[in-house]
Amino acid sequence: MKQAYALLALLCACGAEESGPLPSSIGSSGTGGTGGEPAPLPNPLGRDRCKPPAGTTGSPQTIEQAVALLNALPKPTSVACFVESLDRPLTIHSSDSSFSAQPALSKKSPRVFIKTGELWSTIVMDGDGSKLIEFGYLLPGTLRSIKGELELPLEAPVAPSAPYDRVRFGEGTACGLCHSEERLEPVSGAGNAFSSIAFRPRTDTFVSVEALRQEAQTCNWQAEPHRCEMLAAVFGGGPVVEGAFPPTMSTFF
Repeated sequence: MKQAYALLALLCACGAEESGPLPSSIGSSGTGGTGGEPAPLPNPLGRDRCKPPAGTTGSPQTIEQAVALLNALPKPTSVACFVESLDRPLTIHSSDSSFSAQPALSKKSPRVFIKTGELWSTIVMDGDGSKLIEFGYLLPGTLRSIKGELELPLEAPVAPSAPYDRVRFGEGTACGLCHSEERLEPVSGAGNAFSSIAFRPRTDTFVSVEALRQEAQTCNWQAEPHRCEMLAAVFGGGPVVEGAFPPTMSTFF
């Protein structure tokens, strides 16, 4: 059965130098910020956190705005850099489901859905899927989303159509193998954007913000520098809050 699920997940695919030794962990879970917020998490990788450049927004509302932000960030642009540049408070919903082309590895390294308006940008903390950002723009007043994906790091700016180009398959997209009722949508700068039925994670796969914050606070930078960088990208820039999908949105199974 697990092999069958793994095969179906594949079919549903939507396609820094160190500055001295790294500490073994982030530190304690005590508070050190204002208003009782946890203290900012340090990044021992020897670089500044990424910020949205002038002329871009740290709260992209569409896939096109997310691409514009990625294009303006320092190159090469990593997934962690993109997440760092997003405005706080950061609204997320995490799932430990491995049933995806961008699977979670475990509750300790879940799949994280980041909500900015009607745009959901999805990342994972570790593994092959951690080099991807999957996008789902929820069409207002519907339970359909326009879907796209980019593989990072970006070495140079990409075209507005790049997230849609990557998921094209046949007359539609690879996403349409599981997300039904695909149809072409008008998107500025891209003639190949498709929408389809959106799904939300099952409730039994939920990973809370506090559970994931604990992973960030105890992550071992010596042993897992990439995973720790991803966790710090989420939690190191300010408040992080729970987000929710529309309760009427279906789960996949």
